[in-house]
Amino acid sequence: MTARAPQSSRLNACISPTARDVLTPGSRDRLIAQESLRIRWHQLFDRIPQLAERLPDTTDLYEAFLEWALAAGRRLDWRMHLHFLEFLDAEGIALQPQDHIELLAASAARWFASPDHRQRGMALTTAATAPRVVVALKGQSPLERGRVKLAAVPGLEPEPGIRWSLSRSGDFATLAWSPL
Repeated sequence: MTARAPQSSRLNACISPTARDVLTPGSRDRLIAQESLRIRWHQLFDRIPQLAERLPDTTDLYEAFLEWALAAGRRLDWRMHLHFLEFLDAEGIALQPQDHIELLAASAARWFASPDHRQRGMALTTAATAPRVVVALKGQSPLERGRVKLAAVPGLEPEPGIRWSLSRSGDFATLAWSPL
């Protein structure tokens, strides 16, 4: 019987391809880690099909992204697609404004399920999308679906990086932007 890896190694292997590769091939721990990584791959790429189609090998890119995110201490919660946008930019991968919009919309859609925020609305923008913003509005009641849409904000100047603004009521009359 093969000895199991320490718990911290098994947990790291679920978010790090490098840690996964250290586990014994064919072991239960490695299979679980591989499945966890596969699920996360789908969480990332299933929401951005147009961009995923244009990217080079998504598996290699995904694994490099995970290692980058882990080293940089990035949280892969609703912000995962925003961090992926940061990563692609850092890697010098050319993106079109539509790619930015797709990534912002994917992040906004994941934000709906986030228990961390009680606000009803969120706006996201990048230098490539300004003066347009991706707006996410949660439903008024738990049964009402949220919406993600593209809106124009007159006078919004492009600034470097990714910016976001939350709205308790879903009214975006004034936007208080925060950097990612």
